[in-house]
Amino acid sequence: MISLKQFHYFFIFVSILISGYYGMFEMTTPSSPGFISNLFAGISFIITVGLIFYGFTVIKMFKKYK
Repeated sequence: MISLKQFHYFFIFVSILISGYYGMFEMTTPSSPGFISNLFAGISFIITVGLIFYGFTVIKMFKKYK
């Protein structure tokens, strides 16, 4: 059985990959041309950066509760 800690790491990692991929996808093949597609890509990249910082925070938190 997978532990809650491992599941959390996995879920954050997959979320980072999906949001980063969506941002790149919107930049290379825009779903709606113009400003909206760039806005979606920018929001996706902001979410990706936020998830990376959240991931480091979770790693530090789980090290404390070893």
